[in-house]
Amino acid sequence: MLKLKLLFAFMGVVITNAVCADTLKSLDDQQLSQVTGQALLNLNYVAPGGSNPNANIGFYRLGLEAVLELNANIKKLQLGCGGVKGTGCDIDIDNIALTGITTSTAQGAGVGTDFKLTNPFIEFAIQNPDTAATRTVTGFRLGALSALGIMNIGSNGDLNTLADDTGINSLSGDIGVRVTNANLTNVHACTLGVSSSGNSCIGGNLPLIQLNGTANVADYSTTLINNRSSTFSLTKMTAQASASLLGLKLTNVNMNDIPYSTVHQLLVADTDSNGNLIATSNAYISSQSKNIYWQNVSDKTWSSNAAQQGWWISIPQTQFNNLNITQDVFLSAFGQAIPGAIFGTPVNLAPVDLGQMPISNCYGNLKFC
Repeated sequence: MLKLKLLFAFMGVVITNAVCADTLKSLDDQQLSQVTGQALLNLNYVAPGGSNPNANIGFYRLGLEAVLELNANIKKLQLGCGGVKGTGCDIDIDNIALTGITTSTAQGAGVGTDFKLTNPFIEFAIQNPDTAATRTVTGFRLGALSALGIMNIGSNGDLNTLADDTGINSLSGDIGVRVTNANLTNVHACTLGVSSSGNSCIGGNLPLIQLNGTANVADYSTTLINNRSSTFSLTKMTAQASASLLGLKLTNVNMNDIPYSTVHQLLVADTDSNGNLIATSNAYISSQSKNIYWQNVSDKTWSSNAAQQGWWISIPQTQFNNLNITQDVFLSAFGQAIPGAIFGTPVNLAPVDLGQMPISNCYGNLKFC
């Protein structure tokens, strides 16, 4: 009992001193109008009409004014399986690790890093929001003003084969992709000969010279629209060949039907004018009973890509960095290659292992790794 009395006495002294040190003062309306502050939570409503492209849908968004830092492992993510779309899942991914940005491949390299979400929010799309008798929830989403980090996906034991790659089984969403520092490692040009079936040089009665080298793919950007997709394509890329290949420029390079399972790192980031990594804006994951255009919270514009019925993930900007595409590409310098390079004849590459490894995010012996 004596201890409680002493504790209360001590608290009374502290509180009294705190009040005396900074006495509360009343403010009139004019003074209050000059005070600014920021709440931890904010609620926003977007009514139908105006620039809202959705027919009679209003949006209620509850946001958190904070930075949420995550380091998380998800063994299996399956969303939107079966239902009105039939067999399969909207999103089906094995082994996801959310980490910060690191280039290290050492064991546990991702453990001390964090995936950052700035101003995360939850939002509801309400059909007929002004009519109590008929209003319904037609969709909801989880998102953030901006996101920065790496989504590490699946596993890849052998960088030279697709057979062992695991990760994305099916995907629904719009993913903005920028390809940087991608290289074709085994490019061949056949001079005074022809390319036979695209896999060798045959000279006939003329002397045959085969030139060998590499080609660097120019920075390339596209948006992939997926609906339960297991593959994607990168088309109309350009590539600059090495000097050993006479500086040949390929203007229509295509990789079609690349399995999503070979994507093991999605760098969720944008770049500034100096090439520095910055957070990408307006990423979200949503579920809706009909196609919905969600608002971009960064500038209050509306997405140009509708989130389709079911589960949908939208990441406006990701990057594939440091890809080495190892396969033989044969071109004929006096036939199809140089005219093709100049006039845009397609150079079609077979899908290959993109050479990515997920960042290790293991705590001790915990799996998965």
